[in-house]
Amino acid sequence: MANKFKTGDVIKLKTGGHSMTVKGNATTHTQQGNIAIPDRYECFWFDGKKHQKAVFQEDSIVLL
Repeated sequence: MANKFKTGDVIKLKTGGHSMTVKGNATTHTQQGNIAIPDRYECFWFDGKKHQKAVFQEDSIVLL
């Protein structure tokens, strides 16, 4: 299944809030290395001058 969002996409939560940028798929760390989680995205944004980042599920965000 293809990812709904790609690196650099500007998104926001369906419930509102700041505009955010998709950094890429979230990853999980295993003994075999990092594995991408297809339905979760690592995103970042600025809250004033403060850099923020978090992981969001695909069904909780929308493309702007």
